[in-house]
Amino acid sequence: MFKKRKRMELARPGERRRREERDGSDNRITRRVLLARGAIGLSFAALGGKLWQMQIAEGNEFRRIARENIIEFQRLKAPRGRILDRAGQPLAENRRSWSVQIVQSRLPEDEAETARVLEIVSQKLALGKSLVIDRALVPVGSEAAVVNAVSKRLEVDSATLIARLTRSDVAMLMLRENLSDQDAAGFEASMVDIPGVRVLNTIDFQLANHPLEDLPLVVKKDVDQQVALELASNAIYLPGVVVDDTTLVRHYPGGPGFSHILGYVGPITEEEYDSELTTSGGHIYDTDDRVGRGGIEQALETTLRGEKGARWVQIDANGVVRFELLDQRKDPRAGLSARLTIIRDFQMATEAALLDGINKANAEAQAEGLDPVGAGVAIAMNPQNGEILSMVSLPTFDNQKFVDGISDADYQAYLDDPFEPLLDRSISGQFPPGSTFKPMMAAAGLHDGAKRPDGLRPDTKFRCLGRIRVPWTWDETQGNDYPCWELETGHGDVDVYRGISHSCDVYFYNVGAPDSVADNGVRVHFYIPNDPNQHFFMGMGVDKMYAYMTKVFGYGKASGIELAGEADGIVPNPKWLFQTLDQNWSIGDTINMSIGQGHLLCTPLQLLNSTAAIAAGGKLFRPRLIRDLVREDGAVVRSFQPDLINDMTIDRGPDEPWVADEHLTIVREGMRRTVTEGTGMGKIDVPGIEIAAKSGTAEYGEAIDGKYKQGHAWFTAFGPFDNPEICIAV
Repeated sequence: MFKKRKRMELARPGERRRREERDGSDNRITRRVLLARGAIGLSFAALGGKLWQMQIAEGNEFRRIARENIIEFQRLKAPRGRILDRAGQPLAENRRSWSVQIVQSRLPEDEAETARVLEIVSQKLALGKSLVIDRALVPVGSEAAVVNAVSKRLEVDSATLIARLTRSDVAMLMLRENLSDQDAAGFEASMVDIPGVRVLNTIDFQLANHPLEDLPLVVKKDVDQQVALELASNAIYLPGVVVDDTTLVRHYPGGPGFSHILGYVGPITEEEYDSELTTSGGHIYDTDDRVGRGGIEQALETTLRGEKGARWVQIDANGVVRFELLDQRKDPRAGLSARLTIIRDFQMATEAALLDGINKANAEAQAEGLDPVGAGVAIAMNPQNGEILSMVSLPTFDNQKFVDGISDADYQAYLDDPFEPLLDRSISGQFPPGSTFKPMMAAAGLHDGAKRPDGLRPDTKFRCLGRIRVPWTWDETQGNDYPCWELETGHGDVDVYRGISHSCDVYFYNVGAPDSVADNGVRVHFYIPNDPNQHFFMGMGVDKMYAYMTKVFGYGKASGIELAGEADGIVPNPKWLFQTLDQNWSIGDTINMSIGQGHLLCTPLQLLNSTAAIAAGGKLFRPRLIRDLVREDGAVVRSFQPDLINDMTIDRGPDEPWVADEHLTIVREGMRRTVTEGTGMGKIDVPGIEIAAKSGTAEYGEAIDGKYKQGHAWFTAFGPFDNPEICIAV
């Protein structure tokens, strides 16, 4: 057997050392590789963990952000139609402006970062500070005590405050806004003892009362362009802040004199949002839309609002639009514009003349110790078609303030004003018409009298010696006096022409009060001064008066003008009096109604319309403010024609009231004589134009020494006399 020997390897001198060195070097490289591989492994582990976090743990949130970063559907608001006067001058228009909005859901999650963003916006927009009541800080059950304390300190109405504070949609209630730092510090110190009252940035107040985090909150409109561009250029550093240059702000260039006619636009309510739906059940409005409030803005809401468009855009997480998918865009369609019957310059002139008349009447009232005069109405109409040429109710309000955001102080001032500037007296005020009612009474009385052998005729005369006395049917020694305004001397023997032109009350007592017998069999009669003989009435009676006024002249129901809030007025009769006041009708009620007083009430527009019907030969038109609807290019889409309510000269048979043309001719002549020889002689002068008119005063309240401290002064007129083009009521 051979013994196994270890193999020997021959090497040249120096080579073995190099091999050993190479062997040592190989060992060191292996350790580095291991370290590198370990680092790579840890990196992949970390990456896997992050992927798990993003895809599994926070996958839904990142998917939401990814969607927001890709595509968003946006509705495009339609430009609201304009409102123009009859010559095309703008009364309501849209002004493009910059607005700054905040989307709460896009604000930073970090509170400190959110505070930084809001502070920058607040400073740039100069929003200032506000004094508020924070409901969350008001102890439960102490709301009334807090409100009472605040109302005393700030001298505001407590009932209004408590009503606003207890609304379900109010988190904070604004007390004062746009405070300087000095005022804010003063309020903070003086209100420290009232729980829930604090000073904070206005932007924080706005966010607290904003309902939805995803719905943009308009922080400020009409932002200066330079400020808006500065905010927009820093959008990446201001997450949640949106600068919009497409906002359309409603603008009323005509001023407050048109406010009652136009109304204004205001934020949509939840009820309006839910009730206005498309045929497929979708919402017509967005929750941040503005809709018409009163006036033409409300009456033509569906016409003016237009039709919304839509677009798809790609935006980033900060809300910045990157691009739009133009092939999927639907442009909005602007609303139609409304051209009114109003003449802008004439409306302004009417307002100025009415204000001057109110100031003069107030000065006279103060000099005589009467109650102050601070309100009035003036309306002008074309009697041939019912078109309103001007319509002013004073005092008025500034509708632009309601669009831009009226302050609590300004709104409270409107509510506290004793002359009620928010009330449109031309259509909503109800007043006794006084002697301006007498032309209608004369027309009805003449026509009714012509059908009776002992009825009123044009040449029938009644003696006026200043008053009549109507004794009680159960006690001849007792009774009631009914004076004429010409109490001292009376008017003597009065026919219908003199009755109208000199406004004789005694004449119209006889036109209205009927020949009647009381329940005890006594024939109703009256006495005139210095005459012991009994005299008997021969008028229509309340039932016929009611029929003529409601069916022929349009009293007792709204005229149908396009404005909301029109009152019906009251034409009383025995049924109404018993049901409303639990009283029985008497001859005295008929006498008072005969001269336009008592329980009779009408709106200035109703009085104007009935007077215009007499001027137009018996044609009673529905008053109109809207002339036509037009597109932006001026093309007329729809014209509104005169709407004849009643032609009172049409014979409707013996059982229905109507008025013959010959009787209307007599009444018009009586109104003409008012100017040439009666109560208006020397007071009304329009060079080159013959005018017919009637004035009147309806006194009310409590008489002191035979004088009333309160009254409504009226004036109606039309002209030219032979072919009237205008009729007015003041």
